[in-house]
Parts: sequence; structure tokens; C-alpha cells
Amino acid sequence: MIPDLAISSCWNSSHHEDGYAMMTELAELGFNSVELGHGTRYSLWPGILQAHQEKIVRIVSLHNFCPLPLGFTRPSPNCYEFSDPRPQQRARALKHSLETIDHAAAFGARSVVLHLGSTGQRPASRPLEQLYHRGRFLSRSYVKTKLHSVIAHEAWLKNHWPRIEDSLLELLAKAASLNIQLGLECREAIEEVPLDSAWLEILTKLPPPAGYWHDFGHAARKDALGYIDHEQHLSELAPRLIGCHLHDMIAPDRDHQPLGTGGIPFAKLWPLLKKAPSPPVYVLELSPRVTKDAVRESLLWWKQNGPDLY
Repeated sequence: MIPDLAISSCWNSSHHEDGYAMMTELAELGFNSVELGHGTRYSLWPGILQAHQEKIVRIVSLHNFCPLPLGFTRPSPNCYEFSDPRPQQRARALKHSLETIDHAAAFGARSVVLHLGSTGQRPASRPLEQLYHRGRFLSRSYVKTKLHSVIAHEAWLKNHWPRIEDSLLELLAKAASLNIQLGLECREAIEEVPLDSAWLEILTKLPPPAGYWHDFGHAARKDALGYIDHEQHLSELAPRLIGCHLHDMIAPDRDHQPLGTGGIPFAKLWPLLKKAPSPPVYVLELSPRVTKDAVRESLLWWKQNGPDLY
């Protein structure tokens, strides 16, 4: 049996002024479940509440920060970071994250998806992608840039992880009290936390309900750049898996594409999901530029090609 596929409102939240219309559109496309994305504005909230009360669709997860903090009108999941050296900014990240957990509990959702922060080092992903596009993958300058970014990230994480962990422990205590799982999401940018080789150590140290949230497109981008082996990465972390973002990727950097239109070897990766301790949440996370027809085709692709695991 193919699991239920939710859809993230990141696909259509920017197209709507009314949250009820936003949720209704997703239901009309054939989805029974929704993740409220990090671009959910306060102005959409009354309509979302109405749609929830009328059971138009089921809300299964929220992507931090949700709703957007006041003053932000576009998707801004990193507007505040747990890694920020400024205590006031970390306090804001914590405040809005606690509010997101409260909203998740009120909706009866299972999970909240979190970004953990960034190192503040010079961006490495974009320069490497540019070298890739110019046919200089694994050139001397490519390898030098990659190696420097890894060394800098390792040093930063060793010295600054405690400030992130302090916030996470408070969030985890809150989430546990409300029976909400916190999905720590793998990111596409090299300078975002954590370094992929540190995932197992971090998850081992953190108490439940911390879990791993696998983003197939982000992992595929890092695989394309030679940072990780996608299959090995997912295999190692699947025992802590609680959810996934599904989208396809055209190497090296065009992610959030319709399913089946890129190069991710989904059929090869599906069996690894059997290692998850319980059935994960599956969320289709598409670019707002994807057409409505392509959204329907992604749902059909999932029904025909998704993981038959349980």
C-alpha cells in the first residue's frame, strides 16, 4: 500500500490572500493532508482555521516558523537562527518555534520541521554549483573550496553547537509535553548546520521526540556536489527518520521539481525507508513555479511509483 502523500502549502501560499481558498485548492487537487509551510502569513490564518474546523484537509506537519513572524511577508525559515551569536536573535528563534509547536498541537499535527542554523562562514554551495555548471567539477579550485568549507564547518560546530543544543533541549521538552515530533531537516547549503557527518552524533545525544527529517532534493544536491552519498546517508539516518520532503532535482541545483522529472533514483532509495521506527510523514514540497497540472502529475507519479512499504 502506497502511503498518503501530503503537500506543503509552500506551493500555493504566495498565490492566495485567503487561507481557506489556499487549503481548498490543495484538497481539490486530490490531497487529503497538508503541511503548513514556512511562508504561511498571519493574514492566511483565519481561513486556515476555518478549513481545519470544516475538515477540508488534515494538517500533518508545520514547517518552522509557522506562521511567519510579524514583519516578514515572504518565506523566511532562517529569519532567526538558533546559531546566531546574538542572544536576542536566538531568543526570537526560540519564541517563534515554541509558538509553532503550540499551533501544531492545536491542529492535531504530528510534526514540526526545524532548520538548525548556519555557521556564518562564506557560502560554499553556490561557488561549487557555478564551477559544476562550467564543467569544472572536481577541478583543483573545486576541491580546494570544498575542503576549506568542511574544515571551517567542523571547527565552527565544535565551538558553537552548545548554543543550538540549548534551544533544542527547551523545544524538545515542550514538544514532548504536547506529543509533537521535531524533525531536524537536512539542508542543501554546505554552510548550514549540521555538517552531514555529524548527524548521527547529534541525534544520538538528543532525547526524543527529536528525529531526522530527510529532504530528498537537498540530499540529492549535496550528492551531486560530492559532499555525501545519498544512499549511504539515508541508510545511516533512516532509523531516526520521522518525515520526508519529496521533490525531484536536476543536477546540480534545480530542486523542488515535480516527481519523476529529475535524476533522483527514488526506486533505489525507497527500501531504506523500511528502517524508520514507524511510518514517516511524506510531504510533497514543490516550487511555487510548478504548474497545477504538474502537481497533479506528481501525485499520480507517487501513487504509481511511491514506496510500497507497509
